[in-house]
Amino acid sequence: MTDIRKNLTILIFVLSGVLASLLVLNFKKIEKDQKAQILDLKQNPTVNFPIKLSNGIVDSFAFKSGSDRILFYEKLNSIIHESSPDGKGKKELVRIPNVLMTIFSPTGRELVAATLEKGILKNFYFDLENNKRAELPKNMVSPAFSPDGTEIAYFAYDDKISEGHILTSEPDGSNPKVIFKTRIKKLKLSWPEKNLIVLYSKKEDGGLTSAFSITAMGKELQRISQEIATLYHGDNPEEINITQELGIKTKDIKLSPLKDYLIFINAKDRKLYSLKI
Repeated sequence: MTDIRKNLTILIFVLSGVLASLLVLNFKKIEKDQKAQILDLKQNPTVNFPIKLSNGIVDSFAFKSGSDRILFYEKLNSIIHESSPDGKGKKELVRIPNVLMTIFSPTGRELVAATLEKGILKNFYFDLENNKRAELPKNMVSPAFSPDGTEIAYFAYDDKISEGHILTSEPDGSNPKVIFKTRIKKLKLSWPEKNLIVLYSKKEDGGLTSAFSITAMGKELQRISQEIATLYHGDNPEEINITQELGIKTKDIKLSPLKDYLIFINAKDRKLYSLKI
């Protein structure tokens, strides 16, 4: 009987040590791999930690048409990646070196990228499914895909005549049409609806000021409110509130097609994360 008690005591002592070690290792792993912020688990007992999807800086991302898979360009290795929201099945699609900016189409099959090659700024269109590319106008600024992905709108300023043009074309740059002229030198565009293009005037520091809308034909110029402009710019207050409640500041945030994950770029390290909701 004494031996049994002695053995039980030893077993309990050993198991307690193993459990303590596992807890320490688990906390170290969270701190090292996820760099998760300290959350009050008493107030948020069921909180999920963000999952890091990229190892390097990400400027934009999109969802592949008909699925919840995410497409993003990672500057660390100059590669377009595809991943599921839980981080599993991550794979490399294509390598595009020296990219400054990427804009994905709504379908995720195409993208427009600005590159810097030997000090020369160039813009390219890429067809990811058919592995094709086409060079776009060098003075193209702020390209935006139409909601169905069949066209792009962009801004181009001509210093020779001191005039800015808003143009539409096919994604590869063919069939360009000037739809609107302005004296403003810096504009940012978005194309949130089929017959609505939004123009954001930009400050010298890159910040946005007033916003206007025109039709896809360049007609009916109208000033729009800051609240509507923010929604058209892709910032959903409800999605932002969820991350803000967790103390996370985001640069860009979107709800996954299955509405079970928030995908966002962390403003602090500019890496891509997902959060199960």
